[in-house]
Amino acid sequence: MLNVKRVVLRSRPGKNGLPVPENFRVDEIMKSSDLKEGQVLVRTLPLS
Repeated sequence: MLNVKRVVLRSRPGKNGLPVPENFRVDEIMKSSDLKEGQVLVRTLPLS
């Protein structure tokens, strides 16, 4: 089991469009994986 941190968009940035830390949250979850030490798993969802 891996302890995984994921960054999630909590809210849309304000009027000027610049993101601030309050727009995000960090979740920690446990996940099973075949990753070996030193490897990184990344999933990016495109935003427009």
